[in-house]
Amino acid sequence: MTANDRKILLSFDVEEFDLPNDFGGVVDESEQLSVGREAFERTLDLLDRINIPATLFLTGRIAEHCADLVRDAAGTHEIASHGVRHDRFEMQDYAESRRMLESCSGTTVTGFRMARLQPVDVEALRSAGYDYDSSENPIRLPGRYDNRHLPRRPRIEDELVRIPISTTPRLRIPLFWLAFRHMPRPILRASLRRTLDADGHLVLFFHPWELLELRRSRHPMPRVVRHGGGSRLARRIEVELGRLRDRATFAHMKDLADSIRARATPARDD
Repeated sequence: MTANDRKILLSFDVEEFDLPNDFGGVVDESEQLSVGREAFERTLDLLDRINIPATLFLTGRIAEHCADLVRDAAGTHEIASHGVRHDRFEMQDYAESRRMLESCSGTTVTGFRMARLQPVDVEALRSAGYDYDSSENPIRLPGRYDNRHLPRRPRIEDELVRIPISTTPRLRIPLFWLAFRHMPRPILRASLRRTLDADGHLVLFFHPWELLELRRSRHPMPRVVRHGGGSRLARRIEVELGRLRDRATFAHMKDLADSIRARATPARDD
């Protein structure tokens, strides 16, 4: 498999900054949106600097607050749905978030990722017009979920392409944001290369708020969230992804979804 065949799918969950509320804090809606915008701006600056296209999973609420940024970003990056708001979800949000994002971006939205990577309703997603979902992290994350029973590779389920977040083969070492922040560099690099070679792709995801300097934040957050972010994380993303440029092509999530669907479609005899 050549570098042109391998794909790296970089994604960010762009949301209101409500994280401290999970740990007993109180961040009002105005601050959630203003911090979310600042973090989104830093993310776009980073992506522009490293010249990598990404898939941006936005909540409808942050998209409307940052409509100018969303429309500009849509020229380079894929716009996908992260629900209407990050702190709660209702069934109508599948369709409503897609409507909000398409209005803000001027593009067609085909992808979805549930807030906090919770389970989704496959039939409802398809009915709302989505082609793929990337809400599964097939690992055990204490206090959040245990998805070790789920497939590690993409699949099609009831006509919806399911694209899990990448983990290493066998041991299922997670390769999402916590890994880039806290995993020793040699282990991270070996895990990324091994997974890319085994699967032919990497699905990586971060949050824009991770690029902020939160170590001295007044809000209650655990140490694992406070440390390892900001400029240190930005530099690590730049360096580690830069080391993979000659091993793969950076693409949008919808490109991987399209290729999976195409491989599953039998060729027609003309």
